[in-house]
Amino acid sequence: MTINYSRSLVNQSLIIKRCTHEIQTARYQYHDFLSIGIVEGGSCIANVDKVRHIKKNTLVIIPSQLVHWCQPMDIVNWRYTMLYIASNALEFQFNQPMTIKLTSRQMQQVKMIMDSAIYELDILTKIINVLDNEEISSFRTVNLAENMETRRFESVQRYISNNFHSERNVETLANISGLSKYYFTRLFKETFHISPAKYLMNYRMNRAVKDLLDNTNLSMSEIAHQNGFFDESHFDKLFKQYHGVSPKKYQLQLS
Repeated sequence: MTINYSRSLVNQSLIIKRCTHEIQTARYQYHDFLSIGIVEGGSCIANVDKVRHIKKNTLVIIPSQLVHWCQPMDIVNWRYTMLYIASNALEFQFNQPMTIKLTSRQMQQVKMIMDSAIYELDILTKIINVLDNEEISSFRTVNLAENMETRRFESVQRYISNNFHSERNVETLANISGLSKYYFTRLFKETFHISPAKYLMNYRMNRAVKDLLDNTNLSMSEIAHQNGFFDESHFDKLFKQYHGVSPKKYQLQLS
């Protein structure tokens, strides 16, 4: 049972994750990366655009900041490869998730591209060119249309980005939004598909990932502290639940 991370040798904004026979905690989460992956063996129940059964030879594309979760159904055969691409490195923005059933030939081509990802540039373009699917044209947009519901919480998101490292409760966030705690929590969850508390935890986790990648001079204790975790042990436990490996192992694999 293994989960391994590697980083492209020619494109530092690209991270490759390979998982074999490993079940992670099914957590609602979002990333600061575009996620694109293939299910190579087994199947899973996942919430990407909706809850669905995702089977072998399926390509999954998850835009940055999209809340999702996944739970494998067959640990013996479960195997997938996922690419994480920094949003600021993309020529196009991506505004919707997709699950595409690949033909055997497409699967073989995409797998070859992913297997060579550590040495190649323009991996995403190469994968999209393999698809030859009309749906993909609606997937790429130069500019994202602003979402009215999301804009309602801009002040809350701004506050979180400036104060994520400090302990904050739902009442504080509700006061900033000008809504009651109950209505704020319900409306926030309807908009982002995640509770305010879990949104904040994901924000901290994403910031910790950035520190692990960019600030290798910091200790695990320093990273935990400056990103709002109780202590190094708390950080280590949660990181394993989100990423399948310890933060130290994650950093070593990607250094």
